[in-house]
Amino acid sequence: MSLKAFITITRPGNTFVGALTVIIGVLTSYRFTTGTGYFDLTHLFTTPLGWILLLASITYLCIAAAGNVVNDIYDLEIDKVNRPTRPLPSGEMSIRQAKVWTVILVFFGLLFSFFTISLSAVEVWTLAIAALFCLVGLLYAAKGKVMGLLGNFAVSVSFAFGLFYGALITSPLIPPVIWIYFITAASVLQGREAIKGIEDIEGDELRDVQTLARKYGVRTAARIAAVFNVIGVSGFLLPYLVNWVGWTWFGLPWTGPLYIILLVPGTICVAASAILILRNPRKNASRASLADKLGAFLGLINFIFAAL
Repeated sequence: MSLKAFITITRPGNTFVGALTVIIGVLTSYRFTTGTGYFDLTHLFTTPLGWILLLASITYLCIAAAGNVVNDIYDLEIDKVNRPTRPLPSGEMSIRQAKVWTVILVFFGLLFSFFTISLSAVEVWTLAIAALFCLVGLLYAAKGKVMGLLGNFAVSVSFAFGLFYGALITSPLIPPVIWIYFITAASVLQGREAIKGIEDIEGDELRDVQTLARKYGVRTAARIAAVFNVIGVSGFLLPYLVNWVGWTWFGLPWTGPLYIILLVPGTICVAASAILILRNPRKNASRASLADKLGAFLGLINFIFAAL
């Protein structure tokens, strides 16, 4: 057992990227609520906005991390084939330790959500929403993979859930651009899940995981992944096009002028993933998955810029 194992099993890179959705939700909703995108960073944590960002992000990090630990518990036999260096298959952490770690993470996730209630626009519903997110995430981690496409949708929705959580804490009225961000993020992740099913097809046989690749074949899974990536690319472009035609929400454009900064590279990455997976699904699965992951990260950063 080592401290590194407790950190590694939570997949900190993925949970951090997911926590960006909370920040996007908070800042975007704040922008429309106040009618301004200006943030005085020097006094950020002497204002309610700063504490909302901190507490809501920690809530997401803990709950998402708990889901990742549970996922590794149920995927132990698969990871012995696909990812033998992970903490559980490598023996760095025991199943019992992983279960205790899950309980601790869930406890602190819900605790920080409770602390957010006094600052939240939806009050006690803040805790209820966080608890629902936790339940869905843990159920997916335990059973979602064997559910095939439905399970993939569950993880996609869970990843992008922070957008709604952050937005609702700031204002009970969700800006329409948040829905576009949600569809975009969920679609890119859905495409990546289909690609990962191609990449992990051998190990998934051990648990009879009904991925698209195993159920319908590698070529069909690649086509479906490409379709979701195209939806993701469309989602990246739509807010910019809405601004271009002059549509507004409460008199404000859907995004700020900085939205264009990472729009092109993020779009290129997701489009490249679709092209790679269609050309040679088995050979290019790893590179296509990485391209989707990078595109999603750039897209999320771009959504933050859009609120400024």
